[in-house]
Amino acid sequence: MTESATERTAAGALGADALDFWLGDWKLEWDPDGHGSNVIRRILGGRVVEEAFVGEDADGTLHGRSLSVLDPSDDRWHQTWVDSAGTYLEFTAVEVDGRIAFRRETTREGRPISQRMVWLDVEADRLRWEWQRSVDGGETWDLVWAIRYRRA
Repeated sequence: MTESATERTAAGALGADALDFWLGDWKLEWDPDGHGSNVIRRILGGRVVEEAFVGEDADGTLHGRSLSVLDPSDDRWHQTWVDSAGTYLEFTAVEVDGRIAFRRETTREGRPISQRMVWLDVEADRLRWEWQRSVDGGETWDLVWAIRYRRA
């Protein structure tokens, strides 16, 4: 169980450049033997951040896409994820330790679950991405999946 990092609603706190650290071509690795690539770029006049993910591990190959936009109606970032497994997820930005993260609420077997993705240890040529889950309303977070990014 991971202690909860400081999280707050990101309305107005994260500007149009909040995802700029993520832009570019990346090589990915995760345990036990996962690998892949992720290409992050601005599209549609620079207003939308597009992600093109491809990953392979013992479970097979996954292709995914996300679109992230800073919505002027609420001054918050929103992300939509879809993938080759038929997954559709919607997220709203929160701020975790001074950096953008995305969070969503769902239920599993009738129980409320919070899910979020955070970027950690961000440097110019590397970072760590984590998919986390909380069953106690965000008091504590469990690590579900960690990916190591390196610039391609």
